[in-house]
Amino acid sequence: MRHLKRLLLSAMLVFAGTLLYAQTEISGTVVDEFGEGLYGTTVVEKGTSNGTVTDLDGKFTLKVAPGTTLVISFIGFDKLEVPAQQGMKVTLKENTSELSEIVVVGYQTQRKADLTGAVSVVKTDELKTAANTDPMRALQGKVPGMTITSNGSPSGTGTVRIRGIGSFNSSQDPLFIIDGVPTTATLNSLNMNDIESMQVLKDAASASIYGSRAANGVIIITTRKGKKGDKVKIDFSANATAQFYSSQSMMKLSNSAEYARAMAQAAMNDGLDPEQYANNYGLTLHADKGTNIQAYDPATGQMRDFVVNGRYNGYLNDKKTMRYSDTDWLDNISRTGFLQSYDLSLSNATERSTLLMSLGYKNNQGILKHTNFENIAGRVNSSFKVNKLITVGENLTITYTNQVDCAPMENALKMAPTLPVYEEDNTTFSGPVGGMSDRQNPLRELKHNRDNALKVWRIFGNGYIDINPLKGLVLRSNFGIDYDAAFIPSLILGIPTW
Repeated sequence: MRHLKRLLLSAMLVFAGTLLYAQTEISGTVVDEFGEGLYGTTVVEKGTSNGTVTDLDGKFTLKVAPGTTLVISFIGFDKLEVPAQQGMKVTLKENTSELSEIVVVGYQTQRKADLTGAVSVVKTDELKTAANTDPMRALQGKVPGMTITSNGSPSGTGTVRIRGIGSFNSSQDPLFIIDGVPTTATLNSLNMNDIESMQVLKDAASASIYGSRAANGVIIITTRKGKKGDKVKIDFSANATAQFYSSQSMMKLSNSAEYARAMAQAAMNDGLDPEQYANNYGLTLHADKGTNIQAYDPATGQMRDFVVNGRYNGYLNDKKTMRYSDTDWLDNISRTGFLQSYDLSLSNATERSTLLMSLGYKNNQGILKHTNFENIAGRVNSSFKVNKLITVGENLTITYTNQVDCAPMENALKMAPTLPVYEEDNTTFSGPVGGMSDRQNPLRELKHNRDNALKVWRIFGNGYIDINPLKGLVLRSNFGIDYDAAFIPSLILGIPTW
């Protein structure tokens, strides 16, 4: 029995020694398709936790038995399984679809699977065909809990509320981070096709690095850059969209007969003479000349019949320049709008540098007459790898915006339909008469405002230096600029009297 134990022990020692001898230190290099070493690549023995990462030159060493399967992976590249060999060189192929699984959170990047904070990632490919001048409006309905509203102006500016419209400080806009530069300005000068990725940080943990500015959430936007593999790539896109009020969205206004009936009914409800009451508004109401409208008389409990017309033989004013009319003011101030956008970009990338230049043009003729939004934006994104440790780059946008905006919707909704748009000369705009509220002709407001354009030049961007002194450590110096100069013409609108 003693000899059998010694024999088994000797066999186990010999087997263990064989294993130790078989497990040798394997070295190799991981590079991309251009032969550049991939720093931080994960190399793991398949089915085990035995692994390592590559250094600045893409080199690694690992103790495994020759022929063992190694799993090699790196963010943005296809995962690869290869047999272990001494002096092996592995080339990984880029996979841009993998980048959508990465989320930028303040000062770091994380995989979606490892994310615990309230962060939403937006797929920008679905937004590039959206007919909006502001990229934020294209996010409506795309991010849970985020509300986006707009006033319908041709500039298309969207009001963003990440944490709901009833929450604390809900009147404040979120903080936008574009290529590392913070801003709270509107984004209608930014081309949708220039956006590479977009993340919405909702909770305090995700946005903590930005401090009090992130109290209403943060939207991180990364713009496109030249990608490895693009020798010289040219992209062009065009979008044209017609815009108009639908019958469902257009508010139905009272016509002149309905307006006069409401006037007569209001007078009788107050115990007033409806004929005298209507006379103050340039109208005649007589019960002895036929039946045009009916109103309920509380005094008699019966319906009364009235005929309605202008006081002075069809005119509303003493000068007889404004005829009794039946005007739909919303119809007269609106039109079919037309939005067109064009974007041209050129990109190139080499082993040491990337470059992307783009030029975009947007023109939105508003649904309201004499309103317009025009924007021209030029962008340059570039980076250059000085050596293995230092990379310099910049992201710069120069935009010019020319917009004419006016919103006389209140006057259009409240202006009496009995008034014509123009007086008898078809040139002078009509206005209120008698006891009517002193409201401006909404079409006059739009036309007289057509030269009151807001013209803005804006320079936005940053320059940066990245230094990688140690594995897993990146030091970045970022210098940003956000400057705009507005040119507002001195225009005083005359307010006519009637």
